[in-house]
Amino acid sequence: EHIRFHYVCHCSIDAFEEREQTLRVGGGAPKGTDMFLGLIMSMVEYKVMGYLTCTGVRVVVVLDDSDTKDDAVIRSFCARLHGLYADAVSNPFYVAGQEVTSKKLDEELSIMVRQWNNDSFVSR
Repeated sequence: EHIRFHYVCHCSIDAFEEREQTLRVGGGAPKGTDMFLGLIMSMVEYKVMGYLTCTGVRVVVVLDDSDTKDDAVIRSFCARLHGLYADAVSNPFYVAGQEVTSKKLDEELSIMVRQWNNDSFVSR
C-alpha cells in the first residue's frame, strides 16, 4: 500500500510541473497567494489534488475516487495544513532542508484526517 502511494505522489510531481508551467505561461497567480490547483491527476482508485504555496511547497492530497467533498472543503484542508507546516518550519530550532518533525503538526493533522474520514471536517 505504501508503495502505491509513493508512486502516486511521485507521478504527481509531473502534474504539478505541468500546471506550474501553464500558470507561468498564462501570467500566473498574483504574487504572495497560495494556489489551490484542484484535481491534478486522476487514477482508477484515486483522485489527486494539488496545492502550491507561495514559497513553492507542494501539497499533495490523495483522495479515494468515491470521495465527494467539493473543492472549497479540500482547499480549506490544504490551507489549514499549510498553516501547520508554516508554524513547524517557523520554529527557531528547525534547520531548512531537514525533515519537518513537529508533535503539534502530527497531532493536528491526525485530528484533521479523522474529521475528514468521519465527514466532520469543517471549512474555515
